[in-house]
Amino acid sequence: MSFVSDGSLPFRDNVDHARRHGVTGIAEPGGSIRSGDVEDACREFGIALARTGLRLFHH
Repeated sequence: MSFVSDGSLPFRDNVDHARRHGVTGIAEPGGSIRSGDVEDACREFGIALARTGLRLFHH
């Protein structure tokens, strides 16, 4: 199962929650000040992470 976001994942708990639901791949734009935490969580859980560099969500 995959999880895709058009806004950056700002916190590791997004990955923790995704894992509990069986996610094995995440695609997100990256660029959050906590992107390293997200990447570390994906590595820890064996979740594939793709950084798209495309951000459609703006606020």
